Amino acid sequence: MIKSIKIGLIGFAILFGFNVNGQYQIGLVPRVSPDKAVYQKIGYTEIEIKYGSPEVKNREIWGDLIQYDKVWRAGANNATTVEFSDNITINNLQLDSGEYAFFIIPKENNKWTVIFNRVHKQWGAFKYNENKDVLRVDVIPRKTLYQTENLTYSIKQLGFQYGSLILNWDFIEIEVPFKTNYLKKFELEVEARANKQPEYLKWIVYLQGAEHFEQIGLNFGLGLSWINKAEKIMISTTEWNEQFYPKDYIKGHLYWTKAKLLAKSKRQTEAIVYVHKLKSIKNTSFYDKENDEEGIDILMELWAK
Repeated sequence: MIKSIKIGLIGFAILFGFNVNGQYQIGLVPRVSPDKAVYQKIGYTEIEIKYGSPEVKNREIWGDLIQYDKVWRAGANNATTVEFSDNITINNLQLDSGEYAFFIIPKENNKWTVIFNRVHKQWGAFKYNENKDVLRVDVIPRKTLYQTENLTYSIKQLGFQYGSLILNWDFIEIEVPFKTNYLKKFELEVEARANKQPEYLKWIVYLQGAEHFEQIGLNFGLGLSWINKAEKIMISTTEWNEQFYPKDYIKGHLYWTKAKLLAKSKRQTEAIVYVHKLKSIKNTSFYDKENDEEGIDILMELWAK
């Protein structure tokens, strides 16, 4: 009887094209540890983390479910992956743009090792190959006051060029800081956009780039180079499109930006000269004592000291 039932099932499988040995269909039943993803853009660099998110479920996680001194998939299901749209650096070591499998080696009384492996499509860490590692860095895990039930990744932005990959699970937090190539990419972007503008508008692009460096407190040297270029173009061109702000207003903006860059480069005497140039412009609302949010006169007095 059993034999006849088995023959009948095989015939049924052949008739409908089923594979008897492949009765388990991936994706038919939702995973216990759901697939998740987190995305963040820092400066010009896009970062995405894909991972399976297991729960604690009253289990002993570290040293038990996740064994110390063994490579862990840093999540559930497929290996966790991290993708960067541009080259970044971690601990002053370059990691090229691309998608990587992300593994962790937890340790009981030492720094944990995080691994970026070039084989990003793999199930867990069962076929992990150390020879395919691209970068390894050691990090110190932090104990948290509150428990994170579902394993969670996040991406923290620190300004335009710095960020961190963060893993939280149970009472542990892992943070991997990285640096993007934002400043170099911004420099290239300013030059590219300036080259696309008609001659009489190039100085606006250089002014905007210089002001950005002044605001974020970085690369004052290049900022001054751009503001000098903007001033030279502004003086040499008489053409202007009246749909924009009045040219004298933008001129005042340029002088004030240059004054701040000079002051931050410890050239206060020259900075004061440009404040006077700003204040001497007629018919402009850029300098208005009653609505002076940046404290132009106050800053000039400080520079004079």
